[in-house]
Amino acid sequence: MSIVLTLITLFTTSCATNTGTGVLAGGILGAGVGGLAGGGSGALIGGAAGAIAGGLIGASLDEQDRKVMERSSPRTVDRMDRGDPLTINDVIKLSQGGVSDDTILKYMRDTNSSYHLSQTQIRRLQDAGVSQRVINHMVDPSN
Repeated sequence: MSIVLTLITLFTTSCATNTGTGVLAGGILGAGVGGLAGGGSGALIGGAAGAIAGGLIGASLDEQDRKVMERSSPRTVDRMDRGDPLTINDVIKLSQGGVSDDTILKYMRDTNSSYHLSQTQIRRLQDAGVSQRVINHMVDPSN
């Protein structure tokens, strides 16, 4: 069982979206429980059921993030829908809106946002509550 928990932890920290995390975690947990209950065929059925359930739960969280973004900064969402790079203000608004680091980073990658931050801008991001993980990516996207 500790192997299953380790795998879930690994996948949940490496997926870019809540949907992906839900699919992987649900599939692994379902396969583990199914395997214990019914052997090989139980693992297959449990894994499939877990992946579907996890994906549905994860997808609703992604939609919830979008609704938060639309309420907190409709201009940011419009910019993202057009594929425009995110501004520093966009990143701050997303962060203050409670959007997860993974979601912010995904959108930054999807929009090819790049930054040349000054120390003043870095302090502004920190003071606004943007996580160090997001700031580090803005400074060095290869991280």
